[in-house]
Amino acid sequence: MATITITEMLGSDNVAGSRITINENFKKVADAINTIENYLDTSFVPGAALNVGSALVKKYTRPITDQIFTCEATGLFGGNLNVSQDLGVTRDAVTGRHHTIHGNLVLDGTNAVGNKVTASIPFDVNAAFSSPQFYASATSNSLVIDPQTLTTPTTTSTTRNIVTTSTFPKTSVIRLNWSNYTGATTFNCDSIILPAVTDPNVTQGQILTVMVDNPAPSGTTGIDLSIDVTNLDSSYSSITFNTDPGVPADDARLRQAVITFVADTNGWRVLHAVGATVTIA
Repeated sequence: MATITITEMLGSDNVAGSRITINENFKKVADAINTIENYLDTSFVPGAALNVGSALVKKYTRPITDQIFTCEATGLFGGNLNVSQDLGVTRDAVTGRHHTIHGNLVLDGTNAVGNKVTASIPFDVNAAFSSPQFYASATSNSLVIDPQTLTTPTTTSTTRNIVTTSTFPKTSVIRLNWSNYTGATTFNCDSIILPAVTDPNVTQGQILTVMVDNPAPSGTTGIDLSIDVTNLDSSYSSITFNTDPGVPADDARLRQAVITFVADTNGWRVLHAVGATVTIA
């Protein structure tokens, strides 16, 4: 901190003869105040404008959790904001770029409308779904299906029925292999129908996970891989693995699309869905 030094005037000094010294003292004080005004503009109405290169707000002996600074208007940080303790946001947080979280992300839905997490753009899940355990046909009791070979409801339909077998109640995972989809044949399968929950080979309360084991060959585009609403709960209008803004049928992210269903009285219901391309309506 800069120190202002002025010349002391003694009581015995002649005022008329000390005018130069008095003027110099006033000038030093005025220059110091003007310097401060460059950083703290006290003429700013209704408050003051603060312009500093570096500011330190000390807590001294007060607890670190004490609130000792309040900003009633909007603040703007041109650089980074580093918070060493908790950051509390009572309303919306809008981020223009990335979030990097080194700990857990807890979404408890306390103030959420409908308790949902929504995303208008595709996203990649790179941790769990990078493991071959999820998209290589090795999981116990998994059923690998080539949708192109399934039986069609009609001769002109691109929708296929999953044929039930005596082993279906033991099946917990269905892997869809679209590697034979050509994109050129009119009736290539692009939609599958789960077995009816009333089928004797389906158990009420059964958990079934459907995932893409292999996407279509490279260069194949323009289709929506979907679960047909037939045999689903009537509340669903569509379940797709591939929708606008457009993920090609050969995109590897299709192998990160996973939907888990439960066999309910009124049809299959979604328990959980995750992946870059899963859309449920």
